[in-house]
Amino acid sequence: MFFSEFFQIDLSNTGVFDSLLDKDSNFFINVIRLKKTKTPEFVAAYQHLNQYFTDIAILLHNADSPDMRDPFYRSARKRLTFHEINGINLGFSKSIHGAGWGDVISDQVLRDAYYIIKKGSMQPEIFHLVSLFEDNIAGDRLSDMIACIIEDDIIKYTLRIMNQFNISKKSHPEMTFLANGLVANPYKDTPIMLLPVEILHELPIAKDWYDIDRVVTENEAIRREINKEIGLDWEKWASSARKEYIKNRIFMKPDVCKRVIDGYKSEELGDVNLKSDPDYFAESLLKDAKKTVSFLSKNKSPSSYEAAMDIIEIFKDWVENNRGWAEIQSAPSKSREKAVQRFIHLGAKYYLQINNIDLSPESNSGRGPVDLKLSIGNDKTLAEIKLSTNNEYLHGYQLQIIEYSKAERTQNMIYVFIDVGNPGRLERIKNLYRKTKRNGAPYPELVVVNSNERKAASNYSEIEDFELPEIGFDDFPDFDDFGLENGFLQNEE
Repeated sequence: MFFSEFFQIDLSNTGVFDSLLDKDSNFFINVIRLKKTKTPEFVAAYQHLNQYFTDIAILLHNADSPDMRDPFYRSARKRLTFHEINGINLGFSKSIHGAGWGDVISDQVLRDAYYIIKKGSMQPEIFHLVSLFEDNIAGDRLSDMIACIIEDDIIKYTLRIMNQFNISKKSHPEMTFLANGLVANPYKDTPIMLLPVEILHELPIAKDWYDIDRVVTENEAIRREINKEIGLDWEKWASSARKEYIKNRIFMKPDVCKRVIDGYKSEELGDVNLKSDPDYFAESLLKDAKKTVSFLSKNKSPSSYEAAMDIIEIFKDWVENNRGWAEIQSAPSKSREKAVQRFIHLGAKYYLQINNIDLSPESNSGRGPVDLKLSIGNDKTLAEIKLSTNNEYLHGYQLQIIEYSKAERTQNMIYVFIDVGNPGRLERIKNLYRKTKRNGAPYPELVVVNSNERKAASNYSEIEDFELPEIGFDDFPDFDDFGLENGFLQNEE
């Protein structure tokens, strides 16, 4: 359930991040993006953040030892305590409340910061880069830290957006409003807190950031320092050893630390692409699809196979007749297939829910993940979904879904081939389908979804609208007669 969906408002062109109210989204508040923001409530946030860390650095500089009995160290420790701001619904948390920092992490970071500062580095940006040299510090925990420090700014921004869309006690008497004016999240025991898209970025794919390769790759200054001394040997090191090296050989050396931080301060980071996270993008697709296609079923007691085909036909209609193809084509190629698979699975759950059909939608089988499984007792149907860009598209039809069906003891199989280009592959999968169907063995039903870009209707001529009859596969000799493996040339060229 999106914020906009729940309150029935349109956030287009407002710059507001449309958060999911009932789960976290895999984005985080990024310091570099915060530095560039034009949103009024956050224009001073970067300076405020650095002043906060400067105050901690001054306290640690004046401490005589990393001991809680030292008043300066104790004061710094109090300021380095951050809880998760649950209302913003960001991060990888699977529960209602995230972990925040906790005492162990706070103690660990403070102690290392103390030694770095005592070596002569006082830059507040050390705390921006803490994930480079500390275990268990990931993008979402850094986001929690930032959100804690700028919480007042987040509240001011949220109240302005609420006022802009008339979300108040008077207009929504059924909702619970808190003392600070925020509205309570009906799905969680938290307030709803909003953020502008422009200060967000994607969380790294490595959810815990134990592997820091991506961070090092993206930080040119860090990479340059590492390459000077280690070069290619860096790839052979364990993650913990890499972090220890960065802490001792970069942050503990004031001259090197200054070079790295100067490089970091000059870095630029482009706008977040909200389609980069397949889960969030899939949720967005479903929200929009519900406005244009009907998920209502004429059959109130379908078998698992009938329901699965119904769901896939709804998806096909959305793609081919309601510009769903444009949405699919707009997604980043690396996350496109996963987003589509997730979207169909979410669509299945929604279809079963609104039709009150007693089938269970699942996405895992005994032999590995299948894209969609509908079941009630022994009545099971499996669906495998591949884009034409996937090099395993033939393997998925010939072997993958067959193995899943054996594990689930069902012959109800559907193979959804989403054509986003490459007509040669489309013909190969059609020919394979005809051949397996002719052989009489259990085979997956093939559903082709045309997700190629459409021309405007005015661009078509009468002759272009005329389709030549398709030549059947049976009109040609059996490829097996030529001794070709799996009936196909292995080299597509």
